[in-house]
Amino acid sequence: MFKTRVALLGVLALFIASGIAASTASAGQPEGPYWHVAGSRLGQGVSKQIKLQAKGVTILKGSDLGVGVVIECHNSYTEGATIEGQGNSQGQDKARFVFEQCKTVVKGLTCVVTEPIRTNQLKSYLAYNPNSKQQKFIDVLEPQQGSVFVVLHFKGFACPESAPVEGAVAGEIIPVEKEVQEGLLYAPEVPITEIEHEHQRRTIGLKFAEEPSVFSGAYGARLATNEQWGVFGQ
Repeated sequence: MFKTRVALLGVLALFIASGIAASTASAGQPEGPYWHVAGSRLGQGVSKQIKLQAKGVTILKGSDLGVGVVIECHNSYTEGATIEGQGNSQGQDKARFVFEQCKTVVKGLTCVVTEPIRTNQLKSYLAYNPNSKQQKFIDVLEPQQGSVFVVLHFKGFACPESAPVEGAVAGEIIPVEKEVQEGLLYAPEVPITEIEHEHQRRTIGLKFAEEPSVFSGAYGARLATNEQWGVFGQ
């Protein structure tokens, strides 16, 4: 009986030790997702210039004092965009977006948006879409400082002189876990409003003149070096 108890205690101790080891290993595991370039994860402190160019029309829908506003831009690209390696933290990036050749539709009013439209400096980071298994990796874009994404200026009788767009927007990254020369960043018409970043879930969204708004559009994304690149979970 004594030997049996000793044996059982030994097995129990082994399980406990294994559990501690597994917990320690899990705690040290990378958090993902990460930027990958040319077959390996982008290293800590390493950055790569990236260029994003809209594929088709980008659209911002919102309202000002209850009046519907739709801004369609036929040319959009980034300035000073980079992706950055963050070691065991999820990948980050930054950019400023520019919009040109825009058409403004404000119900009942003849308004023209002042061009070019330039966002404030944006910081962004990789995250998960907890509500999608196929397009699970997303890039979340938000102002580097404060809450204002961009300030729009208008011309026209009875039109608002300016209106801020505040908050954050997320785009799906395509393809998933595959390196390509040109990827796609896609902000869907039904916006992504819930994200998971470093094990924390939170809600995001844009507001136009303090009212909920939607930004949609697709961007082709290439590294300035034309290297193969992509986003991976590990």
